[in-house]
Amino acid sequence: MKTVTKAAQRRWWERVLDWFYPPRCGVCRRFCEDFLCPDCRAQWVTIAPPYCLWCGRPFDPRAKTSPLCGLCLQRRYQFDYARSAVRYEGIGRETVHAFKFHRRPQLAQPMGEAMAEVLLRVLNADEGLLPEGWMRPDFLLPIPLHKRTQRERGYNQAALLARAVGERTGFPVAENLLAQVREMKPQASLGEKERWENVKGAFAVTDKEVVKGRIIVLVDDVMTTGATLDEGARVLKGAGAARVYCLTFARTVME
Repeated sequence: MKTVTKAAQRRWWERVLDWFYPPRCGVCRRFCEDFLCPDCRAQWVTIAPPYCLWCGRPFDPRAKTSPLCGLCLQRRYQFDYARSAVRYEGIGRETVHAFKFHRRPQLAQPMGEAMAEVLLRVLNADEGLLPEGWMRPDFLLPIPLHKRTQRERGYNQAALLARAVGERTGFPVAENLLAQVREMKPQASLGEKERWENVKGAFAVTDKEVVKGRIIVLVDDVMTTGATLDEGARVLKGAGAARVYCLTFARTVME
């Protein structure tokens, strides 16, 4: 008698579910064969040079600019460099909202793939004006949620993105080395100054020995002012991290 493996049973159930519940795009909800339809993905506005060599903020290509944006000229971030995959506008913004607020965790896969492409590009590229290029990271580390927030949402969106980036790049993911020890107000509801105050003292390293001397990529969904990522980098460097880079799916372009 032929034995049916668990993998075969799983594939059979997947085909049954696809028959009764055909896959839909996580953003526009049209039927498609993937988590994100080609039309929605094609409408992501990817970030390409020219951009700030420190924080990755896109520049207007028609304007003459310095290698750094105004914010980076005024204030030194704690992280070494930051890069993002797409602009936080249009379908890019809708993708983040569907992923984060409408319980569509499957979108982490295409979003993480776009982020992985950015990470691999900067690791292999010579960005000329950088004092020191990107170094190969020891691991990826997602920005943590407070336990209550994660319980209400059901998942940490940054952790799902980090896993997707790790799968594509081969870099390991360390999900528990950084903890949110103080519940914060939603950053999206705050002004720029309030955002920086909101994140102070919110994070703590859980194992300093693992962090010491390491090169780390902090992962999150969106970068706006950079306050959250900067606070995470500050805490990690305070625990002895050698370098902390930042990688997000989307970047808000502030005027």
